[in-house]
Amino acid sequence: MTDNPGYLVSKVLSKEEVAHRCFKIGFDSILKFQPGQFVMIWLPDIDEIPMSISHSGPDFTGITVKIVGEATEALGSVSKGDRIRVRGPYGKGFEPSGERPLLVAGGIGAAPLLPLAKQLAGRKSKIRAIIGARTQNELVLTDEFSDLGAETEISTDDGSAGFHGTAAELCRETVGKLEFDSIYCCGPEPMIVTIVEIAQRNGIWGQASVEKMMKCGIGICGSCAISDRLVCRDGPIFDLAHLDELHSMNKIF
Repeated sequence: MTDNPGYLVSKVLSKEEVAHRCFKIGFDSILKFQPGQFVMIWLPDIDEIPMSISHSGPDFTGITVKIVGEATEALGSVSKGDRIRVRGPYGKGFEPSGERPLLVAGGIGAAPLLPLAKQLAGRKSKIRAIIGARTQNELVLTDEFSDLGAETEISTDDGSAGFHGTAAELCRETVGKLEFDSIYCCGPEPMIVTIVEIAQRNGIWGQASVEKMMKCGIGICGSCAISDRLVCRDGPIFDLAHLDELHSMNKIF
């Protein structure tokens, strides 16, 4: 984590459409980060938004943005050579664990899980990944997981590709057939709730990347509070057992 609250003015090096209204953007700031950490990107006169780091190389860092509103529309409209303002990385990252990890992503939730998959692949873990979306043209980063050697399954809510159902439903079916020693997930809140339940029922340790509205990203404004925790400072990565405790007290989701 950087202690510098200032912005890096970064040049966009690459932009690639990876799904419907979803873009992978690389910029020239080289950030030392842990999988699961995020950066704050300032779009002058529009907003500042948190974005998970999804990829990196020796001379770039990258994010994957899905257009869902004004700020992401502006970010998704940048072109190669444009300048963006970045600060971070912030938050706590994933703890890579297990020889047989299961990674479950819903929609753009694949983004923070991809660097984790890369780290786990470097540890020679036997990775299985479930990537879900509402429909086929919204599936994100599936090839990147496969390229890392992960046994990758896809699910779509409408059945247009892969398993007909949600990523959480496919997770439940997969955990019933195969053995895993860790589960990592990121996606919509109902998906995370279901995976917390699956992990607790089967005695599997795991972590989730939780998304909440953020304004400052550094634990000052309190807009991302969950009970006595702040997602930006104490997360965005939380142990599934802790999320289960909060859910049982009606303090999350």
